Amino acid sequence: MKKILLLGMILLGMASCSFNSTTVGATSKTITVQVGEYDWKYTHEGNNNYYYCGLDLSSITREVFDKGEVKAYLVKDRYDINYARKHLLPYVLHKEEPVGGDWVFYTETIDFTYGVGWVEFNYRVSDFAYEVVNLPPPPAMEFDIVVTITK
Repeated sequence: MKKILLLGMILLGMASCSFNSTTVGATSKTITVQVGEYDWKYTHEGNNNYYYCGLDLSSITREVFDKGEVKAYLVKDRYDINYARKHLLPYVLHKEEPVGGDWVFYTETIDFTYGVGWVEFNYRVSDFAYEVVNLPPPPAMEFDIVVTITK
């Protein structure tokens, strides 16, 4: 009896649901961006400094900003079929390295923000060592920006 009641409830639930299928067209465009080591700029704020690189990008229109989607990926080893990979931003990597006989642990974060007509990549390190030691800027990086708009 319980099985019949359960089956009846499932059938009633399925009958009361409706699904409208509509076909939505979307177009997307991938833009590859090379950020060189010396393209990174330092914020020079009072605290919590980071590196950034801003670019004009006309593909991000008002329509894309309001109704579309923009995603960015860090691309590593694009031309090496065995190691090529993309990381959706934000990309967070926990790292360790020996410094003066001790191990230093930190988190590296690469992030992305955008607005109408522009994008900005941000690079931060959790130990903020670049605030107290004159470290070189981040290395050169390659990014793919995917701009999608639904029609």
